[in-house]
Amino acid sequence: MNLYVAAYRLLLPRRYRSYLRRAGGDRDMVRETLLYGTFFEEYVLYGFASKSDSERRQYLTDAVRNRICRRINSRQGQHEVEDKWLCYSRCKEFYKRQAYLMQSPADTRQIASLYGPSASGQLVAKPADGCGGRGVRLLRAAEAPALEQQLEALLAESGRWIVEERIVQGDEMARWNADSVNTVRMNTIVRDGKVLHYAPFILVGRRGSFVNNGAKGGLFASVDGTGTVITDGFDESGGRYASHPDSGLAFRGWQVPRWGEVLSLTERMALRFPGVTYIGWDLALTPDGWVCVEANKGEFVAQQTTLERGLRSEFETLAGVAENK
Repeated sequence: MNLYVAAYRLLLPRRYRSYLRRAGGDRDMVRETLLYGTFFEEYVLYGFASKSDSERRQYLTDAVRNRICRRINSRQGQHEVEDKWLCYSRCKEFYKRQAYLMQSPADTRQIASLYGPSASGQLVAKPADGCGGRGVRLLRAAEAPALEQQLEALLAESGRWIVEERIVQGDEMARWNADSVNTVRMNTIVRDGKVLHYAPFILVGRRGSFVNNGAKGGLFASVDGTGTVITDGFDESGGRYASHPDSGLAFRGWQVPRWGEVLSLTERMALRFPGVTYIGWDLALTPDGWVCVEANKGEFVAQQTTLERGLRSEFETLAGVAENK
């Protein structure tokens, strides 16, 4: 964490200064990071400046969640969840679209031959081990440069990519923002062979943005066990919204369509990973129903920000662990 603090100060001074302004000073923020591994983003979004130490320890920070997941998820299972290609291979039927692993020039030629200049569709490329929407690209086969050149440029950037057909979004979720594929995050916890659903939320993009991730300006709001949105929308810059600033759609009271499918789909996928207790699933609604976008390690920034309380005790109870606080 000393390196984390030093890197922020040296490499990201503007962002560091913005966190300092929102935190009210750096001494307590840096202390929290060095002693407990709390990231600057978490300190600010959770309002730690006005919380006591005991209140802060109730938050499920990334450092705490990672420590718990190392206990409850097998190393191999966690790897299969986080590696986008391995996860796709195991749960392909739930993705309902074609995807390809690109890690060599031969792969670029094969993909380009399948989606040549006459193709009207779009492809999405993402780093196989990426997260938070970082590195995700939208590829248009019919536009210059040629698709093969676009793919070759990506391969030169990083050695391993997932290239997949773009999800066609259903009208119900497109109401939030038609430019992005808007999603539901559902977390599953498997205990004694039974799948528990925990702390879901919706994640919707902004006008003109292809991705909806919070780190990329997306808005998130918590959902209850019936699929009803129960909070305002928030973004990672500290903004709070009663309704979407572009579409005007109100957050509170909005019902996620076909909620039973969300529960059924994530239950079936969670049971595909023996040895893995906790997984976060991103789902998108197409005209034909819900599909898996990807699995991930499931941070709790969105839920704890929108609910304005820590979820550590709840999570530990559901996951069957007793962390020393």
